[in-house]
Order: sequence, then structure tokens, then C-alpha cells
Amino acid sequence: MHSVVDGANSARKRRVHTAHRLTAAARRRTAEDGLSGFTVDEVCDEAGISRRTFFNYFASKEDAVLGFTTLWDQHEIEERFTSGGDPGEAGVSASLLDDYAALLVDRWTEVGLTPEHVADLVAAMDREPRLLSRVLEHVQTRERADVELVRAREGLPEGDLRASVAVQVVCALAGACMGQFLDPANSEPLNTIMQRRLVAAREVFAATLTGGTR
Repeated sequence: MHSVVDGANSARKRRVHTAHRLTAAARRRTAEDGLSGFTVDEVCDEAGISRRTFFNYFASKEDAVLGFTTLWDQHEIEERFTSGGDPGEAGVSASLLDDYAALLVDRWTEVGLTPEHVADLVAAMDREPRLLSRVLEHVQTRERADVELVRAREGLPEGDLRASVAVQVVCALAGACMGQFLDPANSEPLNTIMQRRLVAAREVFAATLTGGTR
């Protein structure tokens, strides 16, 4: 059993490494020459990867720059999230915000998010500002999908605001966490930063609710 799991993990790491090499090369070339200034073949040559392999990972140069690979399989972590629901009297699980935050951290960990990778992406978007709209569109699409994940986990009816509020609150905290995580002076793991903000958010909510009942 261990050999099967180890083999799967090893294969996943190879896929991640290959995707990162292609993305790094595509981002560097975009920052230097713009998207029209290089070919897929040139990216493949720089990364030491075949053209066929490139298209196994990315549908286009633009997707390679943005890191939108077709091989990220997040089914397992999303299934773990949706199976963890245990709504109580309040109608939502007490662990909902923590579990959704953990899902976000798992996703970022899966794609190997680092300050260096983000700096390369920013440099590419500075050269090609239209890439920003793709990033924003991706974020909005992901958040809408996550609202549905929350609804499925908690058994909430369509249109129940608690699902969208949970996603909005945690995503807002995640944005602040990301800023700290990407700071060159930071030495803390992303999960630690996220947990600290979740604790602070709960304290704020608790204090606000207590104040409102006086």
C-alpha cells in the first residue's frame, strides 16, 4: 500500500515540477518579449520539454503564463471539504470557515505558490496587462464554484446567503494572508498566517454579537 501511495506522490511531484518549469519559462519570456514575442517551441526548448508534453499541461502560451494547467486534480481536497460538513442548530458546521480556509491553503500548496512564482507572474502581467483580466475572471469563477461547494457540504438551499458570505469572508482573509506570506521578510508558513487571522475574525464576530445583545 505504501509503495502505491509513494508512487502516486512521486508522480504528482514530477507533474508539479514539469508544470512549474514550463510556467517559469513562459513567464520570463512574456516579461521580456510579450506574449507575441516567443513561440511554444521556444518555451519547450528552454524548459527542456517536448511540444507534446507542453500541450498535455497547457492549452496555450497564455495558460502556461498564468499556470492554468489541465493537470491540477483538486477532486480529493474538495471531496474532503464537502464530506466534512456537520450542520448543527445554526444550520452550518462550526468548522466551516476553518475547513474552507484549509481548502484554500491546500490549493495554494498544490500549485507550489511561492513569492518567486508570484513575482514572475507580476512581471509578466506588467508587460501584458490583459492577463490581469484572465486572473480576475478565474478568481470570480472559482469563488462562484466554491459557493456551490459550501452549499453542497452544508445542505443549504440555493440562494442561501450563508454560503456566499462564508466564501467572501474567508477569501477576504486569504487575500490579507497572501500579502503577508509574499512579503520577503516573512518566514511563517501560509497555514500559520491564515489560522491567526481566523482566530482574530472569530474574536471580532463574537465581540460584535455580544455587543449587539446588550
